[in-house]
Amino acid sequence: MFKKLLILVFVLVIVGMACIPLWTTMMAEKAFENPTQKMSPEAVRDSIKVKMYIYLFEDARKISEKAVIYFPESPEMPFFIYNAAICSDKIGNKDAAIYWYGRFLEDYPKHEWANQAQKALDLLKNMKD
Repeated sequence: MFKKLLILVFVLVIVGMACIPLWTTMMAEKAFENPTQKMSPEAVRDSIKVKMYIYLFEDARKISEKAVIYFPESPEMPFFIYNAAICSDKIGNKDAAIYWYGRFLEDYPKHEWANQAQKALDLLKNMKD
């Protein structure tokens, strides 16, 4: 009986982990359906964080870029732009990463991540030459 229970728990954990990408996508899409709700940008931020944590950088980049359009006045905007740059860099899209790092530095030159963004931008530009 104990073995069956252990196997069932193991299977449920695996199924739960396999559903994380789907759940995070649904969480972001629900937030995009209701962009005026106060918690929508935070839900998108959480979705991006989880996707990046599980190395789904392409999905996180798409959501970050969509969030820039849907939540232009959000306090989460620096997060969206910066993570669009990071994800673009991680998937090898250097031109997009350069664009997003540049935009981040243009919009938020005094932000706590500005030094990191500048270093990443300089590195990408040096690699491109």
